[in-house]
Amino acid sequence: MFSVQPFWLGFPVRARVCPGEGPALLLRVLSVLTGLLGLAVPVAAQPTSADQATRSEVPGDAPQNSPVFFDTQMLFKGPGTLIDTQRFERPGYVAPGKYLLDVRVSGAWRGLIEIEMRESADPQGSQPCYDRGLLKQLGIDLDKVDAALAPASHPLQGDGVFCGDLASYIPHVTTKVNMAEQQLEFSVPQLFVLPQLASSYVDPASWDSGINAARLNYSTNLFSSQSGGRRSTNGYAGLNMGLNLGDLRLRHSGTLSWSPDSGSDYQRGYIYGQTDLTDWRSQLLVGESVTDAELFDSVSFRGIKLFSDERMLPTTQRYFAPVVRGTANTNAKVTVQQRGYLVYETTVAPGPFEIADLQAASFGGDLEVTVTEADGRTQRFTVPFATMARHLRPGSSRYSLTGGQVIRAGGRGQHQYVAQGTLQRGLDNQVTGYAGASLTGSYMAGLIGAALNTEFGGFGLDLTQSRTQVPRNGNLQGSSLRLSYSKNLHDSGTQFSLLAYRYSTRGYLSLRDAIDLEDFVNRGARFEDFARVRDRLDVTINQRVDGIGGDFYLNGSSLNYWNSRGQARNYAMGYNHQWRGLSYALSVQRTQGSSQFSGRRTSSENTLWSLSLSLPLGGVSGRSTMANAFISHDQNSGAHYSSGISGSLGEREAASYGVSVAHDAQPRETSTNANLSYYLPQVSLSSSLSQGRDYRAQSLGASGGMLLHSGGLTLSQTLSETAALVHAPHARGASVGYAGAQVDGQGYAVLPSLAPYQLNTVDLDPGGMADDVELQVSSRNVAPRAGAVVRLSYPTRKARAFLIDSRQADGTPLPFAASALDADSGEELGAVGQGSRLVLRSEKDQGRIRVQWGEGPGEQCLIDYVLAQPSAHQGNDTLLLDLPCRGLSQAGVTSMEPAS
Repeated sequence: MFSVQPFWLGFPVRARVCPGEGPALLLRVLSVLTGLLGLAVPVAAQPTSADQATRSEVPGDAPQNSPVFFDTQMLFKGPGTLIDTQRFERPGYVAPGKYLLDVRVSGAWRGLIEIEMRESADPQGSQPCYDRGLLKQLGIDLDKVDAALAPASHPLQGDGVFCGDLASYIPHVTTKVNMAEQQLEFSVPQLFVLPQLASSYVDPASWDSGINAARLNYSTNLFSSQSGGRRSTNGYAGLNMGLNLGDLRLRHSGTLSWSPDSGSDYQRGYIYGQTDLTDWRSQLLVGESVTDAELFDSVSFRGIKLFSDERMLPTTQRYFAPVVRGTANTNAKVTVQQRGYLVYETTVAPGPFEIADLQAASFGGDLEVTVTEADGRTQRFTVPFATMARHLRPGSSRYSLTGGQVIRAGGRGQHQYVAQGTLQRGLDNQVTGYAGASLTGSYMAGLIGAALNTEFGGFGLDLTQSRTQVPRNGNLQGSSLRLSYSKNLHDSGTQFSLLAYRYSTRGYLSLRDAIDLEDFVNRGARFEDFARVRDRLDVTINQRVDGIGGDFYLNGSSLNYWNSRGQARNYAMGYNHQWRGLSYALSVQRTQGSSQFSGRRTSSENTLWSLSLSLPLGGVSGRSTMANAFISHDQNSGAHYSSGISGSLGEREAASYGVSVAHDAQPRETSTNANLSYYLPQVSLSSSLSQGRDYRAQSLGASGGMLLHSGGLTLSQTLSETAALVHAPHARGASVGYAGAQVDGQGYAVLPSLAPYQLNTVDLDPGGMADDVELQVSSRNVAPRAGAVVRLSYPTRKARAFLIDSRQADGTPLPFAASALDADSGEELGAVGQGSRLVLRSEKDQGRIRVQWGEGPGEQCLIDYVLAQPSAHQGNDTLLLDLPCRGLSQAGVTSMEPAS
């Protein structure tokens, strides 16, 4: 049995012929029936004439993507008139040259890389070229590859380039070039892939620094109120500005306030320049910022800061997870479970094994390890996993170095200088050690501690020793001991718990307290009046309530001071639940403060109870409109009641609204409130209105971002640290990514948020584009550096689709599959289909088409066309024209060379 594949409008149609049923006769009958459709048989049975084609037998079915040979005898106008079909005979053909391709290794994207394709005897026409640098960039472990092969069999040596079958170098590897998707795909055995590379990891060589651009985030609000016959108006604008120049990121923040009485005032925030240091996996900042708050208090400074950036590491190394070690007696299967869920499984060889790339839940939960030997024997053991913020993976480090001048609010105080350094190091599964030092002109402190991972939970213990020189009051020395504990009790439903306690001696001061104390005394205050913390307790618990469902939470803190009576307490607890569409939340918040300064004792306390209810209108699934109620009571203001409705409007729910009525017991008053917000791709707008017995207030607000680049100014939603500028000419209305951004009339859009140093896939949805625009590429991959604005280009083609029914000058049909080219540029516009109908797309509203089925003047003709201007009522209808195809002599043409 063999197959023949005539092409029906470009799609292969299979027919099976049994040798015993007269294959030659049947094949000739099929040829007659297909007429002008053409006949294709596999290359393996390629004939030299029509008679040979009838005698060819091909065992089995030809693969769908196998090379084909077209019998041009079946595509004819008359005797001796043939059509050149060589361009259809090599599916997947790739011309030699250099191509910018998305490269994937075993499904994981590794970058947008320029790949050279050199001519070869391969059916594809060319093969990719490799060198050792490229293979290392792709995450291939060349040490294991070299060890697996004899030196004589290495096609890649030194800096040489190899263009051929990569399987001759890496056993069992396969490659595939997909030019339609602009991809080069590798399938590499796991043995030869570096184990630390996660699927989202991208080699630093592929990190994109982005383009030069200026950026601005703004948040504005205009508030007006009228009360007691007096009217006041205030304006506010929060600004975050930036300038990207190569790898340098310049940033500045500030606020602008305005009122008719006081005029305008600009308050400057931080200003700094920052760049990443790839080899150190770190960031370098010069300017104004804050010190690291991991181990010491955070203070504002003007100077320089160098700190590690974990985002540059592979995902498997960013967050703490213990290394699983064990021993196998045979080729054993190792499974790792956390809280009953399988998180890892692999097969190991006999002997010791080590699993260092776990991606278990970062909030903890002991790991249950099962080793199943080849003969069925099993061994089980538990690896404790109770993480804290300071836990690091074994062998990994984190550091921060800062030096500069202290910045105080309002510019008050003396000019003090600060130097601070911290270092954390994962020693093994159980212990992460850390240390630090902090210095000013009158203060020094040293810290040493460790974070412990145990089966009872995560513990942190550190000791800080400080020495402070107080103006006109001598020196203070003291110590502070901090103990913290965290545990995820999944069996009891406790999602997270944290207890932290710090005790400080009378002479201990933190960095921030030491800076404040020097300013406090220099302004003439008494040293004894400065409050110093004696101890502090913090509690955080989240508990799932089994049986009735819902979640309970408790957050609280308690502080005691050496020179102040009483305690400062603040805690909140609550319960959230949902029952048959009704959501409700009950909470209580308690604040209590007592202190004594300058001989006067002050105290305050308050308890606030609240209950909120939310019910969807129109059934449980009707989430667009909600009925809301809120009740609260506190000791100072008494009871408060409010009720109303809220919801969203529009197909994309771009608009949201809320209307409510409130009643206060003290003073007894009823008020109404309304708010409306609208989300546009370029800006978010908001407004509100409140009215009571003796007052009225209203506000207007807008927030968003602006990006100035070489192509102009593009508006967007608020920009995050890292963003993308999308360029898709003529694609106005196309949606970008998930954030609701749309391409504007200039062909640009901004995707406001990307994840730095890892793979981001940005898709373009053509749903809102004009009908005469088509995307050449709809998806791009990028791995931006932190703070970059990367440019993603999506080529488009603006062309109108139309059909032409045509005949040659003597009335005969045009040959099927003949090419239709632009007579001026030589660009291919389409082809001749069945019934002498041309299916075309052209960027011009009028022009001349050359129909060609051979090289001679008698094998070409010309069609002149003019397209009517598109109108709104046409919709998606395709134009159909009836035009003659005139011979070259009729059209007065002597040469058909395309214009240069």
